[in-house]
Amino acid sequence: FGMNDGLISTLGFIAGMSGAVNQKRFILIAAFAEMLAGGISMAVGVYLSIKSQREFFEAEIEREKGEVENVPELEREELRAIYRGKGFDENEVNLIVDKLTANKERWVNTMMEEELHLFPDRFDKPNKAAYFIGISFIAGSLIPILPVVFIDTNNYLFVSIAVSALGFFAIGAGKSSITNRGWVKSGLEMTGIGIAATAFCYFIGYAFSMFIG
Repeated sequence: FGMNDGLISTLGFIAGMSGAVNQKRFILIAAFAEMLAGGISMAVGVYLSIKSQREFFEAEIEREKGEVENVPELEREELRAIYRGKGFDENEVNLIVDKLTANKERWVNTMMEEELHLFPDRFDKPNKAAYFIGISFIAGSLIPILPVVFIDTNNYLFVSIAVSALGFFAIGAGKSSITNRGWVKSGLEMTGIGIAATAFCYFIGYAFSMFIG
């Protein structure tokens, strides 16, 4: 997600700037600034989002602990209802509930998983998620930026688009391992969307330059 966002937003930015101005130095400075600002923004946004989510989950855990302490029979009945719903008969339900409630930590964990469908061991870590999303955004941004750095002719935009198209295809093809779609179709779809967005940004930048000029 971060790499794709960095690639498409930075390529669109470079295309828009190229449509508006024809000075490579200014485009590069602005592109690097956009890359850093975007990477920091993505990292901070993900950090705050996951931190808030973890705080909510932790508050739910504390609430569940309080209920186990203060209204244990009500919590036992909730467990009984859960296991009745799973098809266990009354004797089996009582055996399961007695076993689970014999240990308070296990009891609370069971209530979290069975009642609230929360799994503390699967909670994301804000710092780790922020680091990876920020780095992946910057990595994606470098794909369209590097051709602008190394191409001396005025064809840098076309080279940047061509290299980015390969990046779009690779990301789309890689995504197919998660979505179980055909990798060629997924890659072409991502490439088409990326190129369409790039063309739109270029013409918007060109239109603004004509209007302002």
